[in-house]
Amino acid sequence: MRKRNHVIPLHLNRRELEYLEAQVMLSGQPREEYLRTLIMGAQLRARPCTHHADLLRKVAGLCNNANQLARVANTYGEADAASVEEMTRIAREVWKEVRGNW
Repeated sequence: MRKRNHVIPLHLNRRELEYLEAQVMLSGQPREEYLRTLIMGAQLRARPCTHHADLLRKVAGLCNNANQLARVANTYGEADAASVEEMTRIAREVWKEVRGNW
């Protein structure tokens, strides 16, 4: 037996339907799920863009490098200039990615 057995017909004009479809497309959810979410009062957000996964990988790499650099600095009392320069280069690359895509 279906969990949701109550059907509510809804009449929309062309403009309303186009707006609904655009919002559904942005959310990445099926239309019924989108409407249920709205009815329950949850705040909907747009689906993340495809470049977000790449950006998250770059940020994770940056954090890993920072941790490795900090570990070396704590162990030996200092980090070499090449490590610091590499860390700075990666940070700038991630910053350019964020500024360019957001």
